[in-house]
Amino acid sequence: MSNHTKLRWYRFNIARKIRNLEGDQLVSELEEIIEDIINKKLDKIGLFKLQIRELESMISEIKARPKTKGRQYDPFEIPYSGDGRITLFGISNAGKSTLMNAITNTDVKTGGYLHTTRTAHAGTLEYENVKIQIIDVPGFLDFKEDWATSKQILRVARTSDAILMVIDLSLDILRQYNFLIKQLEDARLIENGETTYKFGIIATKGDLPDTKERYQELTEITDLPICPISIKDKGSLQKLKKMLFEQLEIIRVYTKKSGTKPNFDDPLVLPEGARVIDIVRRFTQVL
Repeated sequence: MSNHTKLRWYRFNIARKIRNLEGDQLVSELEEIIEDIINKKLDKIGLFKLQIRELESMISEIKARPKTKGRQYDPFEIPYSGDGRITLFGISNAGKSTLMNAITNTDVKTGGYLHTTRTAHAGTLEYENVKIQIIDVPGFLDFKEDWATSKQILRVARTSDAILMVIDLSLDILRQYNFLIKQLEDARLIENGETTYKFGIIATKGDLPDTKERYQELTEITDLPICPISIKDKGSLQKLKKMLFEQLEIIRVYTKKSGTKPNFDDPLVLPEGARVIDIVRRFTQVL
C-alpha cells in the first residue's frame, strides 16, 4: 500500500471519528489521533508529518476560540454526511452556487452580483450509489481581503476529503489561480508544494466567448485535473460528477447473504486500498 493510499485510509477514519465532536471532546480526540500516528511510527513519513501539523493547527484554533455558555449558531458549521465531502472554493460570482444547484438537491440563492452566498451551504450529489456531500462556501473578494470570512471558509475546506477550486473562464485566469493557491498556502493546506488533500479545478462558464483560449491557458499553468463545464451542457455536468467521484478515491463493496442476490442499492463505501479486514470492521459498524 502506497503512502498516499495509507494516508487516505487514515484520513477516512479520522473524519468518521470526529464528525460529531466539538470543543474539549474534539481536542481530546485529535490529540489521541496524533499520539496514534506517533505510536505507529507513521510520523517518519512526510505526508503524515503534514497531517500532524494540520491536526495541531486545528487544536490551536479550537483552543483559541472564546468559550461561551450554550451553543452559538455558526453559519459555517456543517455536519459531515454521506460517503465523502468536497468543498467548492473560488472567488465571488465564479458560478459555484449555480453549479451547486445543477448537480445536487439544493436550491442555493444565486445572483449576478458579488457575494450572493454569505454562509456555507451543503447539498448531496448521488452518483453510482455513492452519496457525496458538496459544500458551497462564500466566494473570496480578491480585491478586498476579509480575513474573518476567509478563515471560516478555509476551516470548512480543511474538513473535506477534496477541494475543488472553481475558476471563471470569462475572467483573468492567472489572477484567480494565483490568488486561490495563495489562500491555500496561507492556510497551510499546501506546504512547500506538498499537501495531504486532493485538489482539482472546475472551469465554469465554458459557453461564453473566448473561454476556449482561457481554458488552454489554464491547462498550461497547472498540473491539477481540470473539468471545463457549462451549466447549459448536461454532458459536461455528467463529466463533472464523474470527476468528483474519482477525486474521493473510493471503492464500493456490495454485500450479499448466502443464497441471495447482491444488494446493488446500498454498498459499503471505503477508500481505495481497503483490505478484507477493513471491510469486516466497516460492516460491523453499519450493523
